[in-house]
Amino acid sequence: MGIRDTLLCSTALLTAAAASSARAADGVKLDIGGYYHTAAGVIVGEDLSSSSGVREGDLRDYVFKQKVDVNFNGETTLDNGLTVGATIWLRGQTNPRDQIKKVYAYFSGGFGKVQFGDQDSALSAMCYTVPSASQIFGADSPAVSGFNFSNAGIAGYAATNGTCYGLDSYSTQLVYFSPDLAGFQFGLSFTPDQTEDTRNVLDGAGTRLRNDAGQNSENLSAAALFSHDFNGVALTLGGGHTWSFNKEVNPNNTDPAQDTNGYAQVSVGGFTIGGATEYRQNFGDDGADQLVFGVGATYNWGLWTVGLGWTRGDYEKAVGANGVGPFNAVHDDLALTAAYALAPGISVDGLLEFSRYKSNDAAGPDSSGLGLGLGTAISF
Repeated sequence: MGIRDTLLCSTALLTAAAASSARAADGVKLDIGGYYHTAAGVIVGEDLSSSSGVREGDLRDYVFKQKVDVNFNGETTLDNGLTVGATIWLRGQTNPRDQIKKVYAYFSGGFGKVQFGDQDSALSAMCYTVPSASQIFGADSPAVSGFNFSNAGIAGYAATNGTCYGLDSYSTQLVYFSPDLAGFQFGLSFTPDQTEDTRNVLDGAGTRLRNDAGQNSENLSAAALFSHDFNGVALTLGGGHTWSFNKEVNPNNTDPAQDTNGYAQVSVGGFTIGGATEYRQNFGDDGADQLVFGVGATYNWGLWTVGLGWTRGDYEKAVGANGVGPFNAVHDDLALTAAYALAPGISVDGLLEFSRYKSNDAAGPDSSGLGLGLGTAISF
């Protein structure tokens, strides 16, 4: 090798070393993203029983609502191919519980992806809901929910049906997602304690207290998903299960809680048809089971998407907002949705919804209503 070749080789090595050092020095830089969802609703007709605990005369017939999240995301890929990143979801509105919705770090590569921090369990993270044309409205856990006609006595006034809730949303946990293997992927997660925002010391304990009344701890979640396009027909199938191995401060020897969900969707020629279900057992007490299921369909052409979805929630040993209970109840929700894309990430959404909640206890909540909604979804 001549002097010129030696100099060129040395220069290349120095340049590569400098680039590697620069990448290491840069570390992870966060980008800002998120969404802004806003909606206005009006009640066309509503019927509340006196047992609902809320008088019709005390309620407005219209409402403005919004939901905002600001996300900070960043990652870098090391020379060995390992990708390291972090995600922080900040609530854009004051929240009495906390201001940080999710916060976790992750490592990914050919082995899959490992995440640690406050986040969803494997069951919730890999879940699909009943199809809806709108990012805001729908019959299954909508982003903006609870105009007056969505009254229920399950979790307070204006509760809604959902199929992806899980047992320990946003708890500090360890999650693993496998690589995509010909359309198949699975996930596993473990939550030692059903709390979030776990700092170095909390309530004077260096680890965590084991005497939080009714808390579901030592939760293991497993989920699987298959998604594939068969010559223009897209098929998605999946589901998961969560086991809680410990219910803290349990003088009544309540059985540990469990959660199971499943979903299926088929998309072809602008149509998407699908269904979803979730079954939470012993959610608070023996026999306090919650079964939610539903179906829906959407059709997209050009800038327009329309959809129709229905869900039913069967709630056992529910307690109303008025303190009456426990009782069994059924909540039906039928939602006609539409969305018009103004630009990528910006849409105007509409809703026509009928909701019916009925308990089997004469003293329990009983309500029905019809309402209209108009909103916009902005992603950034």
